[in-house]
Amino acid sequence: MSHIYVIDSGVLFSDWTRQAPNGVFTTTSGVVDEIRNRPTKFRVDILELLDKLQKETPPIASIRAVVKAAAETGDKPVLSETDIELIALAHAKKMTGISATLVSTDMAILNTARHLRIDILDPSHKFKDDIRWILICPACNHKSQVSTEGLECPICGTQMLRKVSRKARK
Repeated sequence: MSHIYVIDSGVLFSDWTRQAPNGVFTTTSGVVDEIRNRPTKFRVDILELLDKLQKETPPIASIRAVVKAAAETGDKPVLSETDIELIALAHAKKMTGISATLVSTDMAILNTARHLRIDILDPSHKFKDDIRWILICPACNHKSQVSTEGLECPICGTQMLRKVSRKARK
């Protein structure tokens, strides 16, 4: 059986899929909806015609697991709904025993996926460390490990900033 790659839009913008000629690619409709330029749309159409790209919807249980993990790593404020669904799709594959690798150039996606012990691949080779984030208010210095309400300081209302709390080499 071919290896399954769960791919992000950043991967579709490049010709990375040529590096895995025997791979089968899957993604969410949200990722495909992000594609606006003609060359990438053409690439997606060709992959779909060749039955090499599938669009899937992740189960709610996997979405919940990803939201929880993203809150733990501090990536939740910067992950879009599409990002969460993409990670959830890879999580669902893993939970059902299917060998799949999440391919993305987005650091928050890769960080959250690694926290869930999902196999990842970064074509840009920039993702090096597992990161835990903390939110710090530049006005009153309030610190928060997890942000569930957005990025406003609950004390003074100032926009909080994400700072690295801890890095660990992969």
